[in-house]
Amino acid sequence: MPKTGKTYPDWVQEYRARGTTVKKKGEKYYLYKRTSRRVPGKKYPQPVDTYIGVITPEGVLKSDKKKVTLTEATVKEFGFSRAVEILCPQSWKEPLGKAWQEVLDFIILKESAESYIAAERGMVEILDPHIQYGAQKGSLIRRMQKESGADMKDLKHLSTIYLIYMDGNKIVSKISDEQQEILRRFHINLEVD
Repeated sequence: MPKTGKTYPDWVQEYRARGTTVKKKGEKYYLYKRTSRRVPGKKYPQPVDTYIGVITPEGVLKSDKKKVTLTEATVKEFGFSRAVEILCPQSWKEPLGKAWQEVLDFIILKESAESYIAAERGMVEILDPHIQYGAQKGSLIRRMQKESGADMKDLKHLSTIYLIYMDGNKIVSKISDEQQEILRRFHINLEVD
C-alpha cells in the first residue's frame, strides 16, 4: 500500500488492499471500496468511496444495507383509491355495464389526482357524455354507505398511504394506527402484487 502518513493497527492494516481505503471515525475503522470518476471542470478524476463495513480485530463486519437511488422512485396515492375500489358495490357496477371501471377510475381521479390508478391504468380525461358524473358519484357514495358503512370522509384519512414504485417493485408506505383501524373496520387489505 502507498504511504498515507497515517498509521493503523496491524489488524486494520491487513484489510487495506488495493482498491480500498480505511477511514477512522472516533475509535472505529471503516473500510471503503475506492474508485474514481471524471468530473467536468476538474483536472484529475475524483475519488468515489463505497462503504463495505466496519473493521474489527475479528474481521470486517460487512453492511447488509442496500443503497437505494431515490431519484428512481415514484410515489402515488394508494390508500384512499384502493379502498374505494375494494368497497365499490356490485349494485353500483351492474347498471353501468362494461363502463363501470372507467367511471370508477374517473371518480377516484377527480377525488385524488395523484392516485396510483393514473400510473397503472392511465388517466381518464373525459366520460361518455351520457354518463352524469355527479349522479354516479352520489350513487356510489350512497351505495357504499348502505352496503359497507364506509363514508368518503372516513376513506379520505387513507389518502396519506402511498404506493412507492422503486426498481421494478411496489412498496406500500407506513400505515398509522388510525389508518389501520379504518382498514380493519371495513375489511380492506392493501397488499400489492
